[in-house]
Amino acid sequence: MEFTFLGHAGIALHLGGHHVVIDPFITPNPAAQQLGLRADAVEANDLLITHGHEDHVADAPSFAERKEVTCIANYEVALWLKSKGANNVIPMNHGGVITRPYGTVRMVNAVHSSTLPDGTSGGHPAGFIVESNGMRFYHAGDTALHMDMELIGRLWKPDWAFLPVGDCYTMGPEDALEAAKMIQCDRIVAIHHNTFPPIALSDDRKNRAVAAFAEIGKQLIFPHLGQQIAA
Repeated sequence: MEFTFLGHAGIALHLGGHHVVIDPFITPNPAAQQLGLRADAVEANDLLITHGHEDHVADAPSFAERKEVTCIANYEVALWLKSKGANNVIPMNHGGVITRPYGTVRMVNAVHSSTLPDGTSGGHPAGFIVESNGMRFYHAGDTALHMDMELIGRLWKPDWAFLPVGDCYTMGPEDALEAAKMIQCDRIVAIHHNTFPPIALSDDRKNRAVAAFAEIGKQLIFPHLGQQIAA
């Protein structure tokens, strides 16, 4: 198993022949354009969407139109994707668990807001825990630090976590360190930073964050766009 960083909060999990794409924001991302990364070149069987903001759903309709893709999101976002031409949709909500060919998908809480590009409500934002072959991946979505993360650490203890660190709209790296403790995860991938000026982190702040994680035996990774990491 491995995963690919698609830029911003986008992740592609490669789970034994199954491809799970989370929150693709590729086409409007200038960094992706410079590297020549295209949404239509990213394989997908399942599409997971944490909430309705443009920087998480921009490429979702193009993925959803593929006949082989199943879209998994909360009820409001799932219906929006259906209206955009999605072929296969599974609406779910917080606390729900569904079985997929590669394992299970659990929807968990996030503390944020959610409005779809057309201005309608995107329902409640969420995170996902994807389990496959005994390995758990937690994508927090856009979120503040919140106490429900203790429940994740107590019950599900992820092997890998994708946590926002850009501050301003989500947690910053300092709160992400506390989140890593709460979820009891030692391997953290930093997402949702540097795409736009309000969420830019200085090299010094990144370096200090990496060092702070290392001090308590945890690894904080700032991946390069397109980077593949073995799980």
